[in-house]
Amino acid sequence: MKFGDLLEARMDTIVERWGDVVLSAYPPDSAALFRAQQDPFANPLGHSVRKGTNGVLRAMLNDADGEELQSHLDEIIRIRAVQQLTPAEALAFVFSLRSIVRDVVPEAEADPRHRGDLAEMDRKIDEVALSAFEIYAARREEVSELRIKEVKRQVSWVMGKMNQQDEGPEKPTEDSNTKTSTYENVQREDL
Repeated sequence: MKFGDLLEARMDTIVERWGDVVLSAYPPDSAALFRAQQDPFANPLGHSVRKGTNGVLRAMLNDADGEELQSHLDEIIRIRAVQQLTPAEALAFVFSLRSIVRDVVPEAEADPRHRGDLAEMDRKIDEVALSAFEIYAARREEVSELRIKEVKRQVSWVMGKMNQQDEGPEKPTEDSNTKTSTYENVQREDL
């Protein structure tokens, strides 16, 4: 049997295990919920992981163009880029595909005819990792730009409020006859 046929026959198992690895970066209770809930509206993260891992693996097997591969990777990484994960935690799932393929398709490693295919698969995984890093860096940059814009907006708002206070009530002026300010007269009338 060809290596591609072996992978295709066990695709669901590989995708499920790979999705489990992606979700293992989250707390156990959350990861269990993300695995169990299948509704894409109730569980957008779990849905994105399932769809993304399946799409990435299929794109690798079909030698799809880089754009298709990146769109599937983006489904997974865009979520991870906004979370409190280190880059290593966010992208380690890509490299785990090597061991998953070897575990699910052990005969590929045992059969000398498939060694070249495994080496090619490892090369593709390395390419996926590089693409994943580029996507992660771009998404983190977007997050940083949004934070900077928000800080600028807040500072602008605070400065506007401070300027309004400076322009607020009239400054005291001296009346030549009474030597009291208009401001004090207004305050006395309020009492």
